[in-house]
This record gives sequence, C-alpha cells and structure tokens, in this order.
Amino acid sequence: MPRAIRISIPLAALATSASAQVMTVNTIEDISDTPANVTFADLPGPDGKISMREATLAANNTPGPQTIEFAIPETEFWTGDGVALMRLEYGLWYITDDETTIDFSSQTTNIGDTNPSGPEVGAYGFEVNGWGHPALIIAADNCVVKGMGHVALRTPSIEIQGSNNRVIGCKTLGVEIGAAWQEPTAVNNIIGGTTPAEKNDLNFIDILSWADDNIVIGNQLRSVRIAGTDFTHYPARNRIGGPTPEERNVFSGFGSFGTEGFPTGEAVLVNFAQDTLIQGNYIGTTPDGMSGVSQRGPIGIEVRDSFNTTVVNNLIAGLYVEGVNHANGLTFGTAIRVNSINADNMGVTIQGNLIGTDATGQNPIHTYQGVTLAQSTGIYTLRDTLLGGTQPGQGNTIAFTDTTGVLVGPLTVGGEISGNSIHSNTRLGIDLIPWSGAIGPTPNDPMDGDTQGGNAFQNFPEIMSAQSDGGSISISGMLDSIPNSEFRLEFFASPQCDPSGYGEGEVFLGHSTVQTNAAGIATINTNVPSNAPAGWVITSTATQTESGNTSEFSLCALLESSSCMPDMNSDGSLNFLDVSMFLSAFAANDPSADINDNGTWNFLDVSAFLAAFAAGCP
Repeated sequence: MPRAIRISIPLAALATSASAQVMTVNTIEDISDTPANVTFADLPGPDGKISMREATLAANNTPGPQTIEFAIPETEFWTGDGVALMRLEYGLWYITDDETTIDFSSQTTNIGDTNPSGPEVGAYGFEVNGWGHPALIIAADNCVVKGMGHVALRTPSIEIQGSNNRVIGCKTLGVEIGAAWQEPTAVNNIIGGTTPAEKNDLNFIDILSWADDNIVIGNQLRSVRIAGTDFTHYPARNRIGGPTPEERNVFSGFGSFGTEGFPTGEAVLVNFAQDTLIQGNYIGTTPDGMSGVSQRGPIGIEVRDSFNTTVVNNLIAGLYVEGVNHANGLTFGTAIRVNSINADNMGVTIQGNLIGTDATGQNPIHTYQGVTLAQSTGIYTLRDTLLGGTQPGQGNTIAFTDTTGVLVGPLTVGGEISGNSIHSNTRLGIDLIPWSGAIGPTPNDPMDGDTQGGNAFQNFPEIMSAQSDGGSISISGMLDSIPNSEFRLEFFASPQCDPSGYGEGEVFLGHSTVQTNAAGIATINTNVPSNAPAGWVITSTATQTESGNTSEFSLCALLESSSCMPDMNSDGSLNFLDVSMFLSAFAANDPSADINDNGTWNFLDVSAFLAAFAAGCP
C-alpha cells in the first residue's frame, strides 16, 4: 500500500488575515514613482496609482502579513478579451515577505466578471529576453497566490522557492517549485486543493531538484514533471493526487509533435526523484473518467532513473496517438512506462490502477499499449519493479489495448507481475521480448537455460488439467525451470483463450509456491477458489522468488466440471429428486439430459444416467 506523506497545510495562509494590510493594484502599467524601499504607508505614489511592481516592493518592505488585491479599470484593458493583462517590462515580480497573499480574483469582486471564461488579471512579458523566466517568484513562506490568469511571453507563470505556500484557483501557464541548482529546499507547498474554488487549470507543474514534500491535488493539468539531477538533489516525497476523489488531478491535452512528426511528452514524468507518490488521478480521460481525450503525448506516466516510486489507483487510458509528417501512419501510446536510461531505477510499485478502461473498469477507452518495463542500456539497472500484488486491491486491470498488456524489454530483469486482471488485449497479456525485438509467445526450454530476453525468458507453467467441483478448482501440471529454485505460481481464469493459444488472465484465482528439483522440475498439485464456471480457461504464470522474474502466461487449459454427474440438483446426495429432474430434462429436450455428451437425447443417455446413479458419487 502507498506510504503516508505528512504535510502540514499552512492554514494561516488560506485566507486574508484580519490584521493584513491590503493594497490594491489599479493599473496594468509596469511603473514605479515610489522609492526603492517603498512601504505600505508610501502608497500610492505621486501619480495616484499602484502598480504590481510597487505593491510587491511595498509588501516586501512592510512587516507583517500583506494582501495585494486588484481593481484595474476596464479603460486600461488592451487585449479586447475582458482581461486586465498587466505589462511586465522591468524584470519579474518578486515576493520575499512571508504571509503575503496575492488575490488576482479580487478583480472580479471589485470591477466585475469581465471574462466569463476565466480569470480577469494576467500578465504579458514585454521585457526583451524575458522568455524562459517566471513572471512571479515566491521566495517566502506561507504565501497564497489566488486566481492568476493568462501569462504570455514568460514561463513559468509562478516560481516557488519558499515553503508552505499555496497556489489556488489559477488558470495560467504553469508553476515551478524549487530549482535545479540552488538551495534551500522548497517544502510543503500545495498546488490546488479539495474544493472547486481551489482547483487550478495549468499547462504544467515542474517540481525540481530542491523541492520535497510538496502536494499537487484537485487540478486540471496538462503535465507534471518531478525531475532532479544526478549531480544535485533528488526531489523527495512529493505527491501527485491522493486517496479521495476531491484530491484527483485530471490530465489531458499533454505532449507535442516533434519536427519529424513523432509525438513526445508525458502526463506525469518522474526522473531522478525519490519516494514519489502518484495516486488517484485520471490521465487521458474526461473528468468523469468515462471517455478518452485526444492527446499529443504518447506516455501517461513515465518513471525513469528514480527510487521508490508508487503509482496507485489511477485511471490511465486514451493513450492513442497517430504520428504526423514523417511519422504519418505510425501509432503510439503507452499508459505506464518504467525505464532506466542514465541511472538505476529501483523500487517502482504499480498497484490498483485501471489501464485501458473507463472509470468502471468494464468498458474500453482506446489505448495503444498497457505497461512497458524497459531498461534502455546494460549499464544501469531496472530492479524491484512490482506490477500488482496478491492482496486485495493490489492488482491492476490492464485491458482492451490495441497491442500488449504488459511488455518486458530484452534488457529488463526482475519485473514482477502479480495478481492483475489482464484481458481483452489484441496481443499477448504478457510478452517477454527477445534481443531481436520479435513479439509473440516465447516457448519454454529445458531447465530454463535461455536468458537473452525480458525477465530472462522465465519459463511458464504447463497445466495438465483444471477441474471445478463448484467450491474450488483443482489444478495439476508441472513447471520446468531453473533447478533448485523457489517459484510463486499464480492462476487465472478467462472466458476464452487468446487466439495464440496462450492465455491472458481476467480473474486472479490464487497462488501457490513450489520448489524445483535438481532437474528443474516441480509438480503442480494445488487448489484455488472457484471464481469461474466450467468452460472457461485456466492459465498460469511463474515468478522466481529470488529474481522476481515473471513468465508470460501459460497455454490455456479448459476448466472442466468434476461434479457428480447424476446429482442433478447438486445437493450432494442421490435420491428420487435427481431421477425426477433427469426425466423432466429428458422429456423437455434439455441439454442437461445429454449424459454421454454426444449432442442427442436417447435411451443411451437414460442407460448412462441409471448406471451412474447405481454406482453413486465418490
């Protein structure tokens, strides 16, 4: 289960303090006719106006909490869209004073709702070479930025270098927390909230090296990037989403096309980070989780070169992107990709997610591929990856994709795939890829000697028979694999087999542990709960305990009924009621009277029934 992250919400910063001094910006111009050390008492200057620059300087130079509000007259609007777009000409706005609230939404209260489609106050970067620099930096603690609107020619809109700050109700370009090359660490900042008024609509959120214990909840987003570097600090214990619907972030519209027409980009990227939690989000879908949204980026969640990442209870679907230009005719899209490129990637736990389905888990949302575990080089390692689990709620649903449910790349080992519901995918449920890159079932080999492929080409079990007595399913067979090793065997049921003859696994039935002998053979003789009717198919996977390598699904075995044939009412005893039920079925031409299973009902079935009745049940 996901670990808890304790973050104290700065309650004092959620609303304007009764003792806060309020200064009201009333011009879009980037002017200042006040001294550099201007305080609250010096406003306004000789021109009678207060600009954003003057207000931020006064807040920084005045002790105690300050609130910056807005009442910019419509006569100063210059874009024709009902937005007071402030001119940013002389460098960014900078807040160093703790407990400062910048309430852009106050413009609506003071002037009116001049922009029904969004916030009434934004900024435009007129400064030469200003692109790539933020419009507003919060280098203080316990501050609130509320209701910020569109920001043009600057990026991001807001950069947070302090701690315990809030960004709420904004519809703007993006927010950056921390920085790649500086300390101190920005901690306990919250982007969004659990009420509609706190929700942000942002293109991106970047959580960089010096940023720990931050929370992103309740937002409409294009993308989130949690990215440190291998030379500074791995951002730690940051949380995207949460366990309640109110904390859910909805991601859509992320990514872009490169110059050659190949799509690029992820909804959530975790890179050079540690202890990240991605929980309860909807990625690639509408806010209700019932339909897909067109994307340009091919990846829902990518985890690479990171430690102890948890991806739990998210809905990830709609990842289906067609290339353009030179990539025309090619299709891309992967719900989750785990990769090691420039460093080790260790400890990724993926549990309880819906992949390729709607929020009910029952219906498809067009998705190209489910989960990819792919180590890119032989220099770095992808270790301790757990996809699913045997406890309730740990298994993922991976279904309805155009290709593979789970793909394990040729350099990857230790990809543990357990307890999932994997079904209705066009190709294999689990595909271990060889060095050649070929797709499709990988046959077993004696003593599991072939290792040049995904999960070292771990052999799958061979099921000889599967019989149900209504209460449990008895499974027999064998595993031929690495000698003198322990394996966890997992068993699954599906309504039908994959066309390849190898299974997927829609319903997880249970698991058992076996030990191979010196010849690499282990006998399978186990019982699992009967959660499937006769006529379904049974499949199995094998996971070596020591390495965590999981096999592909086994060949399908038909689930047969082992119940006592003449016990027509299945009450465990034979009496005149069973005879009466058989004769009634025979007279009514009911298929249950076809005792010898030859497709007809005649005296041979009567004879077979009477003989079985006389012999009794075991």
